[in-house]
Order: sequence, then C-alpha cells, then structure tokens
Amino acid sequence: MQKFQIVVSPDVVDVLRHEHEQIRRRCVDVREAGRDHKRQPLAALQQAVHRHQLGEFAIAHPAVRNNGPDGDAIALGLQVEGEQLGRSLIELVRLGVGHADFDARFAAVCDALLDHAADQERDEFPLLRRHLPAQRLHMMASAMNDIRIMALD
Repeated sequence: MQKFQIVVSPDVVDVLRHEHEQIRRRCVDVREAGRDHKRQPLAALQQAVHRHQLGEFAIAHPAVRNNGPDGDAIALGLQVEGEQLGRSLIELVRLGVGHADFDARFAAVCDALLDHAADQERDEFPLLRRHLPAQRLHMMASAMNDIRIMALD
C-alpha cells in the first residue's frame, strides 16, 4: 500500500516570523564582523529587510486593517515604523561601515528593527490568526512570494 504524505506550507505569519529570525541573525552577523568585513553582512541585512517589507506592506498590513478594534491603527503604526526603518537602514549604508559613528548608529537601527519585529509579533500576528481563516493565511504567504518574485524583474 502506498503512503501519502501531506505537506503543509507555512502561512503568512510563519513566513514573517521566520524572516524576523533571519533579520535578527543578520544583525548579529554585522555586529560580530570585523570593521573591514561588515559591508557584505550589512548588504545581506538590507536585502532581508527590504524583502520582508515588500511582504508586510503589500500583504500583511492591509489584511489587518478593518480587523479587530485596533486593526487600522496597528497596521498604520507598523507601516510608518517600517518605512522609517527602511530609510534609516539606507542612510546607514550610505554612511558606510568605515565611518566613526557606524557602530553606534548600527546598534540604534538594529534595536529599532528588533523592536519593530516584536511589535509586529505582539500586535499584528494575533489579529491575522484571530480574524482570518487558515486558508487565507496560506494564500497570503503565496501572494507574498509572488510579489517578491515580481519585484526581482
């Protein structure tokens, strides 16, 4: 008799949580790299944050709006916070890893990234799980992947 294996794909919350872990690891990579070796891990961090933001801005934040008593405020707050983080990270890259203030500014940006991830996990993820059916959460993960592929073109 042949066995069938059911494969469950991650939903949007699972994907975003995994990305938060990647961003945390990238922050550690930059922190632990020697001054002459920070450029590549910083570029990897910037890419991970950009990829994450594509998904949250296009899929996660809009889905939270109109859900729960605070959905609109949570989505707007996270979007504004995320946009500022993106700008701060771009400014940090422009500043350059050789700048005397790089480490201090990086620490501030990294702390803000981690705070943002914690805010999203605490405020947005429960709303997504509570107000949206599991099938939609899985479809949202697929839609995020599609958006990211289109952004590569």
